[in-house]
Amino acid sequence: MFFFRINKLRIIDNKEKPKYLGLFGPDIAQVKIISFVTTDNMALPDMTDFLQTNDPILRKNVLKAAVAQVVESRILTMVDNIKDNHIMFFGDTGYVLYHSKNIPEHFDWQFVVYESDKSLRDTALMIEDIVNDAEFDTFTTNLSTLITGSVNPAYTASVAIGKFATKVTLKIASQNKDDMIGIVYMSLNRWEHYPFGERKKDDVPDMTNNMLVDYSIFGFDQ
Repeated sequence: MFFFRINKLRIIDNKEKPKYLGLFGPDIAQVKIISFVTTDNMALPDMTDFLQTNDPILRKNVLKAAVAQVVESRILTMVDNIKDNHIMFFGDTGYVLYHSKNIPEHFDWQFVVYESDKSLRDTALMIEDIVNDAEFDTFTTNLSTLITGSVNPAYTASVAIGKFATKVTLKIASQNKDDMIGIVYMSLNRWEHYPFGERKKDDVPDMTNNMLVDYSIFGFDQ
């Protein structure tokens, strides 16, 4: 069995200003949290047809199906009343973001938090946002180059799709005048980072130094 948990999240600046002239009133934000986990234990999209054809329409259809599979695996949540230096606890046991029957050899985590008063977009809308993005054709071409010759094209594609989905999400948030609070990109492998199935880290800074994350891994071979 294998479990990946988030145990605690500290947000230093919630990116929200007081309601009145930016000086008075409550400094409270509503935040959105998106988590993508990719491992070699997951049901990964089949990229065979994508690699074997040069037909742009077929490639786009295959990639759209892969995007749908990756996006459907994400975890979304919305949390109200977040203040500066807010510490978010996930109970005494943490919150499981991913679990599987076997310990994965490779593990990638993408975690983004942003300030927004808008409703969360459902899976269908998020998929359309991604495939209709102005950079999707360029992403398709770059993805083909990236996964050609890859040992595990499906895994490589899933990680890349998750990153592109995060990029599109933050682009839409920026257009809506929402601010990114923090983002984590983490790549682990069993041999180097959890050889005995366990890993626990506290106060890990995100890429913006605006969040501190506690997470833990617990796994054992059955």
